[in-house]
Amino acid sequence: MERTSSRTLQTRPARLTAATLTFAAAALLLLAAAGTAHAAVWVIPATDRAFPTTQATARQVAAPAIKLDAAENEYEGAQVVLSGVHDVTFTWSTDSDPLITQNTALDQVYYVNVTQPTSNLRASAGEYPDPLAPRDFGKSLSVPNETTAFYLLTHVPYTSAAAGDHTATLIVQSGQDAPLQIPFSLHVWPFGWSKLSTRTGFALNQRALQLSLGDAGRKVWMNMTERRKLLLNTYRMLSEHGVSSVAPLELPVVSDSGHFDSQAYAATLAPYLDAGGLDMNATRIPWVRWFPWRFESAYNASSPRLSTYLTELCAMYKQHGWQDQAYAYIMDETTKSSEEHAAEQYARVLHAASAKSGYRIKFLLTDDPRPRSLGGVKQANGFLNDDVDIWGVRYFYFFGRIPALRQQQAAGKEIWWYTYANGQVAKIPNYVIEKPNTDERVWGWLMQQWNVDGLMNWGLNEWFKPNTGSWRDPYQDTLSYHRVASANGDCSLIYPGYYPRYGLDDPYAAPVSSLRLEALRDGLEDREYLRLAKTLPGGDAVVARALRSITTFPYPVVQKNVFNFPKYSNDPAAYENARLTAANFIQAQQQ
Repeated sequence: MERTSSRTLQTRPARLTAATLTFAAAALLLLAAAGTAHAAVWVIPATDRAFPTTQATARQVAAPAIKLDAAENEYEGAQVVLSGVHDVTFTWSTDSDPLITQNTALDQVYYVNVTQPTSNLRASAGEYPDPLAPRDFGKSLSVPNETTAFYLLTHVPYTSAAAGDHTATLIVQSGQDAPLQIPFSLHVWPFGWSKLSTRTGFALNQRALQLSLGDAGRKVWMNMTERRKLLLNTYRMLSEHGVSSVAPLELPVVSDSGHFDSQAYAATLAPYLDAGGLDMNATRIPWVRWFPWRFESAYNASSPRLSTYLTELCAMYKQHGWQDQAYAYIMDETTKSSEEHAAEQYARVLHAASAKSGYRIKFLLTDDPRPRSLGGVKQANGFLNDDVDIWGVRYFYFFGRIPALRQQQAAGKEIWWYTYANGQVAKIPNYVIEKPNTDERVWGWLMQQWNVDGLMNWGLNEWFKPNTGSWRDPYQDTLSYHRVASANGDCSLIYPGYYPRYGLDDPYAAPVSSLRLEALRDGLEDREYLRLAKTLPGGDAVVARALRSITTFPYPVVQKNVFNFPKYSNDPAAYENARLTAANFIQAQQQ
């Protein structure tokens, strides 16, 4: 997230297959020199996990190899796992292909300790692999006295003209012991994408980012130039993972009458939104319940200064070509009819403002369309149909709203969805740490299956204690939610990039990724394969078969309060095989 196009499903389990046995002798030399009967080096898929007590099978250590395939602008990973090895250096052989060596990053997988398991999951307390701390090739690295994985991530540049097979040799050296040579092969498909097409909105908490810097945060945050350096690095990292922030990027200085310097504000947004910058495909406009004025003023739909502000803001997005990226999100989870009628008024003020610049800016509402009452607070809300442009639907409710959602899509509306750790967390894909990483990867497949345009989540870095709101070190404390239930890692998908304890001493570094975030990107990339395949003759049938191997929905589709959810695979190999089916089909159609 690279091999010949003739490789079959049977010869490519989990993207990683055994190499020629000529490397077995080198592997045995390393194991013997490591000084323990339990020493081992082996390879597992990117979506898999190695735990502190995980041990390799004889087959895994006999001939470890890394075999990847990737489209242009795709990121593909694999994990090298060590047991009984206390220091290690990763290097490349001199004859290794520069496409691999110059575009492969190395991370060390750290464990986080779950002390209070996520509710309703029957998960165990203990250590789980998740944070990915950046490491350097050629530098000796300390390995804890437990099984430890290193994550290798290869990125194939877009329009690299590198279609075909590439090879390298990864050298794993432990102290003065005999090195292990791991063959590394990469097959580049003759197609790709300039950026991921699925729209996303994940909230980045800038306050948490500031607190993660400790004493260094004062210097970075007080100087706007230095703060923007950190934010740009952060958003670049997120953009590479297909993630856009649902929080406003930066805020303009707005007068009491609603005016602001649109050119100055546009200059702050350009690095994020311009095609020559990060080119984020979705951005929330700076209109929230506490901005541009506190609470009541920002929520007063009849306020002349609000109309002035929105008119100038919409004109700015149009002037710079960002109008299709922009959307408004001013109310959250409107459940009462009074709240929905208020949202209707805000949407109309917004649409009137953008109409003055000749377009309709999108209004997002986290609610679900109901042509008739479903009981309780779920009353009919058809009056919203003309005003809502993006329906942000809770995954929990989505499968009881499909007929109405399809009607809205037929009218040109977008459908986004989001999840959270509720009582059905065992059945619903989620971001909690204890669940398999396939929970993140399946999102791309589910969105393709159910024709969902965007994916939301209310947090990326909620690094606060859930009860007190004080700082929480996510490397040491995983509990991100604790009210009527508990959840670990929910809305906490990334880790501080400044963490000297793990050798991360650059206060301007982007946040650290996680196995969960990497799996999410893998799923969004999988969706690109499915989308490309569907555009080709016979592609509908190929995609349908691939989807059936990942997810099924053995229930009737109805418009009512029902809580049936798709079943989905937790086998990393199933995703790789289904993805390869689509890739081979696309390549065959191009020949």
